[in-house]
Amino acid sequence: MSTGVKVVIGAVLSLLLLVGGTVGYVFSAKFTGERFEQSVLAQDEAMQNVWAAVDKELKMSGFTVKQGSKFSIDKIKAQAERYKNDQGAMMKWVQEAQPGADEKLYSKFMDIISKAYAREESQQKSKISVVQEYRTWRKASLKGTIGVTLFNFPSEKVKAIEDRIITTKKTKKTWETGEDEVTDPFAS
Repeated sequence: MSTGVKVVIGAVLSLLLLVGGTVGYVFSAKFTGERFEQSVLAQDEAMQNVWAAVDKELKMSGFTVKQGSKFSIDKIKAQAERYKNDQGAMMKWVQEAQPGADEKLYSKFMDIISKAYAREESQQKSKISVVQEYRTWRKASLKGTIGVTLFNFPSEKVKAIEDRIITTKKTKKTWETGEDEVTDPFAS
């Protein structure tokens, strides 16, 4: 085989490798973008799941506390009825039993509330982390630029999810104005 033929074959193979590598790189950008899209959608679904589970858990715990309090009050009423003609025995029972709402019940309820809100916060942080990776990929990588330019990433649905952060009205106002107010968190 002559040198000229070898050069032509080498040039053709190099061209094929270059074209094939470029096409592969472009498709890799498409698939990476799709993986990020699916991750953001899954994070949003997970957040909805956590919010629904927390809501149910808090309602059931609140119901339990309410019923427990009612039960405690019913016990006190029954004892009051039992000792209505013997004030001395009633006072002795009050001192010994120290009737009232079960503090452990309320303590447990507060623990449930704290853990529930921590689960929501953790899930939202996870979503924010995935969104951050996706935004960085789009804005700070060649593949991301190709994905945005050729394949229109992110989709409208994912863009809406990226921009949605669960917060409070007070926090939104603070971020809009840049001013925070010291308020009583227990005031209605």
